[in-house]
Amino acid sequence: MSNSNSGYVPPPSTGHEIGVMFGFIGAFLLAMILYGVWFNLSNKKSLARENERLRTVRQQFGISTDEKPRAEKTIS
Repeated sequence: MSNSNSGYVPPPSTGHEIGVMFGFIGAFLLAMILYGVWFNLSNKKSLARENERLRTVRQQFGISTDEKPRAEKTIS
């Protein structure tokens, strides 16, 4: 029976499994970091557009404020 062709396929080595696992973990970490950078850049652009919109509205209606817009205070 040891010579019979039963279709048994031995599993890959433990080193290969660990390598695949760490490869996926690394890929997900890289994706998370890239998404975080993209998210922060998008928020800064959106904040700049909002501040410009507020300045335009204040100029149109003659509202003068000496302090920074509220949105500028929250981002450091």
